[in-house]
Amino acid sequence: MDSKSVSKIARMVQPESLKTEAYQPWSRGRGVDVWAMLCAAIAGDLETIKAFVDRDPGLLNCEYEYLTPLRFAVRENHREVVHFLLEKGVSPAYEFVDSLLTIAKDRGYKELTTLFESKLKEQYHIVPEGDEVADIIKSFDTEKLFSLFDANPELIYAADARGNQPIHWATLTRQVSVIDYLLDHGADINAKRPDGARALDLTNGDYHYRSSYRDLPPTALRKHEVLVGYLIAKGAYYDITVAAKVGDLDRVKELLDEDPGLVNRLPDYYGYYAGLPLRCAAGAGHYEVTKFLLTRGANPNEPEPGIAPRGSSLHAAVQGRHNAVVKLLLEHGADPNADVESSGNCLYIAKRVGAPIEMQNLIASYGGALNVELASYDGDAVTLAAMLFANPKLDLTSGLGAAISEGKQQIIELILRFQPDILKNFAFRDVSTPEFARWLMERGLNPKLADWLGATPLHRAASQGNIALAEVLLEFGTDIDAIDTDASATPLGWAARNGKKEMVLWLLEKGANPNLPGDEPWALPKAWAERRGFADIAAIF
Repeated sequence: MDSKSVSKIARMVQPESLKTEAYQPWSRGRGVDVWAMLCAAIAGDLETIKAFVDRDPGLLNCEYEYLTPLRFAVRENHREVVHFLLEKGVSPAYEFVDSLLTIAKDRGYKELTTLFESKLKEQYHIVPEGDEVADIIKSFDTEKLFSLFDANPELIYAADARGNQPIHWATLTRQVSVIDYLLDHGADINAKRPDGARALDLTNGDYHYRSSYRDLPPTALRKHEVLVGYLIAKGAYYDITVAAKVGDLDRVKELLDEDPGLVNRLPDYYGYYAGLPLRCAAGAGHYEVTKFLLTRGANPNEPEPGIAPRGSSLHAAVQGRHNAVVKLLLEHGADPNADVESSGNCLYIAKRVGAPIEMQNLIASYGGALNVELASYDGDAVTLAAMLFANPKLDLTSGLGAAISEGKQQIIELILRFQPDILKNFAFRDVSTPEFARWLMERGLNPKLADWLGATPLHRAASQGNIALAEVLLEFGTDIDAIDTDASATPLGWAARNGKKEMVLWLLEKGANPNLPGDEPWALPKAWAERRGFADIAAIF
């Protein structure tokens, strides 16, 4: 174990949820085991990692705030650990903020850079040219696209950084002519992205490209169901998730007769836009398909790791405001408090989508309720007050963070009446406005406190170019040269990495040191700007 890794681990703060032996569904392991795995990955302690994986193979993909052992091993250039995790089936296409390949390139790890370039190309056809192809498809310039393919036929399979091949992008953008061209020239209609998605799974968009409402041009095909039928006619495999999504009961029956285990088996692709058959049917409001799946043993609380640890079928039905389906699922034991990643629980989503009060009352009658975090996020002082009167010592950490980020001053005032010192030891991340930040700091909020990886509020303000907030933070004593343990950068480095020129100039004027960190030259502000292509910022240093 090298001294730099030891120092980084020592500076990290063990999150409360990773101090417990209880299983943490969002982290996919016992809290203490997940912490041990992350620390071992940072330290390059392969034997410890092997021992934990032997005991619980699920820890291969454990995480905290989306950060995994593989990511940390790459970050610290522990090649033996990286090879072990990849050999055990962990995907090399992991991405959170930056990809593993980008992390290796940033730090100058040549061996790992070569390894990931090779793995990504071999397994998923990811090549640098893939991003150019994707941009052309998104621009709807078919003449330029077809000329490019005619001159370079191999690019028909070229995937972008996220693993989208042209067939995926043609579907996301709903361009039938491009789909036809690609299939006529040998593209695989069932090709899978790293996350398991095929073209047929993407007719209504995905997390990064919201075809349903945000990113699709108004002149493009409106009804994604048309594209579903078109792709099936062209040879796309028609699986049970798509059949459930479009309400094809006969196809669902046919597939379950062939393989009854499909009813609760996770599909290759699941996330916000796809999941278990029951979720797909319930979310679309297909009552008869939902009822049939339940009679065949579908579990409304079947976990979808990383997205819905206690099931998502009820949540999906509530979001779609399908009252009859909601009632059916509750009668079959659906958890009324099941939450979906970044989307709250069932009662919360009912309020957010304006579901009828009858549906909200139905969920509540089965025990559904807002928790501290959701009540705070929603500004529901009545519900939170009731909780605090019942238990004045309630853990309010998650609620405090939600109230601060959403600017819920009334909620903060309520919290302070019951726990007046709570702000003093709270490491906050996002705050709604500089004025609200000042109000909070005048009441004890400490801007010097960093998160578990050493990032301070000033780091985040710098990355956003929020000079007004940064001014308040400095006024209340934050460290202008604090170095986080993940990017190994100061706030000045975060600003340079994100192309925030005005913030860079402002921080320098305020005395930020451009020569930190001294022991990791790749993490200097100038180096970040150069790698990210911000020549005008690099020229400042």
